[in-house]
Amino acid sequence: MEKRKVQLVGRSTLTVSLPTSWVKKTGLKKGDIATIIPERDGSLKILKGEVFTEARKACAIKADLYQEEKTIERLIVASYVNGFDIIKIFSNGRLRSNIVEAIREAEFKLIGVNIVEEGSSYVVVQCPINPLMFPIDVALRRLYTLFIIMLDEAIQALKEANLELAEDVRKREREANRIYLLILRLLNEAQKNPSIAQKIGLDNVEDILTMNIVANVLERMADWVDKIAEEIVKVEEKGVGISEKTKLLVEGYAKKIRELTEKAIKSVINSDAQLANSVANSFKQVLEPEAYKITEENSHFGVLFECLFLRRIIWSLHRIGEITVGIAEAAIDRSVRSMEQFIEELETEP
Repeated sequence: MEKRKVQLVGRSTLTVSLPTSWVKKTGLKKGDIATIIPERDGSLKILKGEVFTEARKACAIKADLYQEEKTIERLIVASYVNGFDIIKIFSNGRLRSNIVEAIREAEFKLIGVNIVEEGSSYVVVQCPINPLMFPIDVALRRLYTLFIIMLDEAIQALKEANLELAEDVRKREREANRIYLLILRLLNEAQKNPSIAQKIGLDNVEDILTMNIVANVLERMADWVDKIAEEIVKVEEKGVGISEKTKLLVEGYAKKIRELTEKAIKSVINSDAQLANSVANSFKQVLEPEAYKITEENSHFGVLFECLFLRRIIWSLHRIGEITVGIAEAAIDRSVRSMEQFIEELETEP
């Protein structure tokens, strides 16, 4: 940290000199342009050069180096997440059909990705995504809303013995993955470019880390609902009837888990440590013991298949509650940073 005196130039212009070490490190010279970004906490962020002058990032993947098509698919996804705008997949000879299929599968998994050029030995994929079109809070809210829809429809599918609805839930999980990968791309870009971070609603590096944790938890929550839907699909395909008692037990526990997730999301949005702490306590002291109680008390109820089904569903819901605590912990971390800022403000007051 370096201190500088503010100088008055002319009648009203205030100036401050830049630290020599920073000037040397960035290579800033007389006549260069520097961008000044006002932060919400009242500080200023100075960047060398103009904002949004970066060239489009491109990468190339040589398909001949990889035998499995899944490797190509994962490399494309990784390139997308890391912010590449143009991805070229090429071969010294003709691209194998399984490689082309892997490229199309990756295109389906990623939001904003299109094949723009194709030849016998290459395919060019373009990702024309403007980060400013996707504020991070909107993307996270969409992912959480999708999880809630999946959970509600999975429970409804169980109550109504609706195979089609359970299969729809499984399809929604793919959309949740697409949104999650988009969020990872946005967060990576925000980490590399402070200006983009501010534009999409992130003020500092710590917020980027928090949103990464929240997004990861939400994606895993959607995965667990997918597992629940998978169990329901198996039951319906076998034509096995599930008793009303089991349905009510699942519905009641699912409702409590749903309420827990709502509180966790509110706590991280509002940096509410008290609400976040209640989420963690509620799971550990109430919902976790309840999961054990439900499965133990009904371990000999009805046929063996139904007992096992109830156990798998309850523990999947329990797992959702368990990882939801991760969001609450992120909220507590975020609230501590708010306290630190508040203390700094008090110390600077005359």
